[in-house]
Amino acid sequence: MKIDENDRLLFLKYALPCAGTLVRRGNVSQQYVDSLISVVSAGETPVEDAQSMFKVANAMCSGIAERMGKEKVDCEVIRQYFLLEHSEVVLDRYRLMKDFDPIDCNTYKGRVMSVDGGFAVVNTKLGERKYRTDFVPGICAGDRVVVHWDFVVERVPQDFAARMGELE
Repeated sequence: MKIDENDRLLFLKYALPCAGTLVRRGNVSQQYVDSLISVVSAGETPVEDAQSMFKVANAMCSGIAERMGKEKVDCEVIRQYFLLEHSEVVLDRYRLMKDFDPIDCNTYKGRVMSVDGGFAVVNTKLGERKYRTDFVPGICAGDRVVVHWDFVVERVPQDFAARMGELE
C-alpha cells in the first residue's frame, strides 16, 4: 500500500528503534540502520523503500488502512498501529521468534522529566529511563511523548492522547 513522504518519515521514527533486531537477524546492516537514523534525525525522508524492511509493521499498517477504508497508509494509520495495536503484535512475534525484548519493543507514553545532551529522562509505566532525542528536536521537560526502545519517537498527538489514556 502507498505511503506519502511525510507519513513515511513518521513510520520510520516509530519503526527504526526496532531495527536492532533486524540487524541481529542479518536482515540489514548496522551501517544502513545508522544511515537511516541520521537521515530521519535530520527531518529528511529516506529513499522510498526504506520502510520495506519492517515487513510486519508494513503489513499491519496496510491492513489497518484497508479496515479504515483508506487508500494509503497515513499518520492516523501509523499511530493506530504503533500506539494502539503494536503491543499485541509484539507479544505474538515474541512467542514465535523469542529473539528480542518484548518489553522494550512496545511503545509507551510518558512525560519528559529532563533533557541533556541528546538524551531525555522520560517517566513511563516502566519508570524513569534515558532515551535518545534524535527524532524530536526541541523537546522540553514536561512534554508528553511516545518512546520506543531507546528513542523518543514524537510528542503525543492531541487526538491520540485521550485514546491512549491518561499518563500515569
